Amino acid sequence: MPAKSIQVAGPVMPIFWKAETFPAPSATIVRVTIRADDAIEEVGMADRIFIVGHSAVTCLGRDMDATWRGLVEGRSGIRRHEALTSDSYLQDIGGIVDDFGPGTESEDPSIAKLSARFLHLGMAAARAAWADAKLDRPEMGLDPHRAAIVMGSAFGGLDLLEVEQAKMARRKSLAVSPYLVPAMIINQTAGQVAQALGIYGPGAAPANACASGGHAVVLGAMFLRAGEADLAVCGASESAFTPAVVNGFATMKALLGKRTGDRSEADPSQASRPFSGDRAGFVLAEGAGAMVLATEAAVDRLGLEPQAELVAWVTNHDGHHMAMPCRDRIARCLTEVLRRGGLDPSDIDYYNAHGTSTVLNDKVETEVLKEVFGASAARLPISSIKGALGHSLGAASAIEAAVSVRALREQVIPPTINHRPDPELDLDYVPDRARPARLDRVLSASFGFGGTNNALVLRRISA
Repeated sequence: MPAKSIQVAGPVMPIFWKAETFPAPSATIVRVTIRADDAIEEVGMADRIFIVGHSAVTCLGRDMDATWRGLVEGRSGIRRHEALTSDSYLQDIGGIVDDFGPGTESEDPSIAKLSARFLHLGMAAARAAWADAKLDRPEMGLDPHRAAIVMGSAFGGLDLLEVEQAKMARRKSLAVSPYLVPAMIINQTAGQVAQALGIYGPGAAPANACASGGHAVVLGAMFLRAGEADLAVCGASESAFTPAVVNGFATMKALLGKRTGDRSEADPSQASRPFSGDRAGFVLAEGAGAMVLATEAAVDRLGLEPQAELVAWVTNHDGHHMAMPCRDRIARCLTEVLRRGGLDPSDIDYYNAHGTSTVLNDKVETEVLKEVFGASAARLPISSIKGALGHSLGAASAIEAAVSVRALREQVIPPTINHRPDPELDLDYVPDRARPARLDRVLSASFGFGGTNNALVLRRISA
C-alpha cells in the first residue's frame, strides 16, 4: 500500500502522539507520512487564523461603534422596562436593545415572519461583521462552499414559544403559527445568515449556555484549521426575556432580584456590578456578537484586512455540577490556552472576564486568575463589560470576543463600571474608567451552566 503525506496541525493529531509533542494551534504546520489507501488525498490545513470582521448589537447600541463608545465612556445600557410587568416578572430591570427587531423600523424584511428576537439580533450582527470584513464585494471571487457559518444561542426562540402558548390559552384553541417551530430552533440563525450571505460551507449552532458565543468561535476556527473552510462567520445571539426564564433565574438566586435598599432601586444602571463588594446577582440582557475568521491564505488571496489574530483556543467541561463553576477545570482551561499559544502568563496584557456580578462566579474567577497567573495576577488588568451590558447569556461571550478585538485595535481597556471594592477580591478590575494601555495579547474567557468553559487568546496586528 503506498504511503501518503498529510498535513497535521492544531487539534488534529494521531491518537498515539503524546500531547506535549503536539504543536500549539498557531504553530507551523508539520508534515507526517502515514500508510493510507488511495482514497486519502493530501489535505491542506490552515496555519494562522485572523479576525477580519467583528460586530455587536447590545443595549448600549445597535452596532459595534455605539457599543464601544458607551463602554469606554463608562455608560450602562441597563434600565427599568415597563414591559417587564410586576404581575409576570420578578425583576423589571434589564438590558434590552431599543427600537429593534420585529415590528420596528429596523426589522429585517427577509425574516419578518420569523419573529423570534434572537434570530433578528443574530442576523444583524452577522451581516454587520460580514460588511466590516468587506466581503460584500461581488468581484472578490469568494467560493461560497469554502465559507462556514457557526451561530449559537443558549435559549433560541423561547420568547416566541411563550407568545404562542399564551395565544393558545387565550383563544382556547390548539392552533399556533406555522412559523413557530422554524423560528425558535437555535440553528435557524445560521440557516438564515447562510441564505442572506450566500454561504454553503460547513455549519453548526452551539448551545453551550453562557459560553455559546465563544464555542462558536472555537468551532469556526476548527473548521479552518481542519481545511474544511477558508472563512467562518461565528457568533451568538440571545433574547430570553420571558417570565419563565427571568423568574427561573431569580428563584435560583442567580439573577439580581428586587431588593429594598439595593442601589439599583434608585438607579437601575447600577444593578450589574461585577467584582464589587455588594454584587448580588447578574442582570439579564439581550444582544448578539459576531466575527469573521479567515485563514492567512484567504486573507492574502481575497485582499482582506486582518484586525486581530486568533492565537489559541480551548474548550473543556467541568464534570462537576449543573450550575456551579469548578475552579480546577476553569484553571485548566486557562492554563491550557496559554500552553497552546506558547505563552507565559506575563504575556497576557488584558483579561476580558466572564465577570457575571454573582457572588460565587466573581470569587471563583478571581481565585482562578491568582492560581493561573501567579505573580503576574496582581499586574494583570481585568474587566467585565457585563457591568455596562448585563448578561446576554449565550451571546455574551461572542460580544466579549468582539470587544476584545476592538480593545486591541484601539489600545484601550473598557472598564468594570459600578465597582465598589471587595476585600476578598483584590486584583486590578479597571474600575469605572477606561484605561489606555499597550495591548498585544488579550485573553477572553467564558463559563456556562452545565460546566462548559472556553478561552480565546487574541493578538494585535502590528502596524
